[in-house]
Amino acid sequence: MKEQKEIYNSSSDSLQEKTLQELAIMFWKGKDLDSVVRRKLSDSYISKAKKNGDKARIADGYQMFMYMCKREFETYLKYSDSIIDITKHLKGNHYPATGYIFKGGVLRDMERYNEALESLLKAKKLAEDNHFEIQVMAAEGIIAELKTILGKNLEALEIYKKHFSILSQKQDVKKNEQNYISTTYLLADSYNRIKSYDSAHFYIKNGIKYSLTNYYHHFYPELVFTAGVNNYHRKKYKPAIDSLQKSLRLFDNNVDDIKVRVSYLYLAKSYKQLGEDAEAIEYLEKVESITNLSNYRLEIREVFEILKEYYSQKEDKSELLELLEKWIKYEKFIQEKYNRLDQEIVEKYDVPKLIRDNEMLFEQTVDNNKVLRFKLIIFGCLLILVITLLYLFLYKWKKNKYEEVLDEQFEKVKELKDGKKKPSSYLGFELSEKLKLEILQKLNVFENNKEYLKNDITLVMVSKKLKTNSTYLSRVINLEKQKNFTQYINGLRIEYCINEIESNKIFRQYAISSMANEVGFNNIQSFAKAFSKEAGCNPAEYIKKYNESII
Repeated sequence: MKEQKEIYNSSSDSLQEKTLQELAIMFWKGKDLDSVVRRKLSDSYISKAKKNGDKARIADGYQMFMYMCKREFETYLKYSDSIIDITKHLKGNHYPATGYIFKGGVLRDMERYNEALESLLKAKKLAEDNHFEIQVMAAEGIIAELKTILGKNLEALEIYKKHFSILSQKQDVKKNEQNYISTTYLLADSYNRIKSYDSAHFYIKNGIKYSLTNYYHHFYPELVFTAGVNNYHRKKYKPAIDSLQKSLRLFDNNVDDIKVRVSYLYLAKSYKQLGEDAEAIEYLEKVESITNLSNYRLEIREVFEILKEYYSQKEDKSELLELLEKWIKYEKFIQEKYNRLDQEIVEKYDVPKLIRDNEMLFEQTVDNNKVLRFKLIIFGCLLILVITLLYLFLYKWKKNKYEEVLDEQFEKVKELKDGKKKPSSYLGFELSEKLKLEILQKLNVFENNKEYLKNDITLVMVSKKLKTNSTYLSRVINLEKQKNFTQYINGLRIEYCINEIESNKIFRQYAISSMANEVGFNNIQSFAKAFSKEAGCNPAEYIKKYNESII
């Protein structure tokens, strides 16, 4: 490459004659430049920026170094700290928030999650103070990834959907820009995680198209990886293997990257589906061998589950015992780590966000002249919030009298089912208003989080989720919702489905089977029956009528 040779042979003085803008263009536009040439350009850029005393441009130069060592986490972290330190007194600039975002991202990759959250919250606060919306979204995006790590996939999805909506409405945002592509990839990944594979496939295809039209092919490896996972779940095992093998090459088989280890897992599962068990076990044992206490993640838990079954069938007791000892140790450690992260996200992100949203709502509705009344309302809302959180905390750690009585009644029901006793006073047992209100509040959270969309949901599962008893939960639904549990869940699913049909053009194009699966039904028949009961016609008829009404 002629340009590369010229830069390589040029002296430091000749490069210093270039402007900062010219050096930046040479660095970032030189797609195939080797590390030596990039180093010369970045050294010249930083040297010139330091001579000019321009701290923001010095930070830009550090970004060049970070680009060259993006898989060397410790070095990347060091330069993130350098950016923060040199720009910490800048006002009205995207620095130092950008430095904190870089730091939060690399700490996430290093699986130092609580430190990552601290850095991202600082970035978000700085970006909000300076009204830099894109930076706010960048920080929130990584926080959403932390939620995904905790298994809060629906909460993460809501953040990505909000970001996608904002970007889609901005006239100055192009679909092949980095922010748009990253949000498209994260949406695809989230839809994969909640088993909405048609939606995921839609965003994967568009993300790859936009990435390939971008000079740097932003997030292309991640999108190829996500396509592999999606192909597996859509039972396209050979395309899944092709995509996953390609993503491993793009990630340089870097085992520190969780996506590489998950790729090995899905390669194993794909080969297993194709009857190639030896290949499958080889990949599973590879993941197990590179897993340790510090890099274990819930995404690879299935590796240990499959190997446990394999060693059990082989009756290889020594391998099985060694595997189980490691697995138990990993699970204990990660649960403790994730519990700390979960608590910090709730305390430092979720609750403050709730308070800010509440304040914004009142700011929109209260007249400016009624300042005193406004403050009293805010104070009252905060007081209610604090009391509610305190009550939930106490409720979590201490059983109250109502639950004790409930347990006794539940035992009576079990005895009835076992035929040991005849019906007694159970049927006449009344719920207290206090306990009824608690269960209704929890049901409201359950509905707002759209947890009814999960497949194979049962009364027992929901009662455990809400930390109550299935008998009481059933009675509250019967009395307050005027439905049994199945009717209640199906009603929520159909209501959600109808809303998606009317508001989501992509959803309207789904096959009925995919639509049924997305809203939690396991088969078309039960979906169509529930839909007809709620809407008065089957799904296909409803979509046809709706399409005709908007023409």
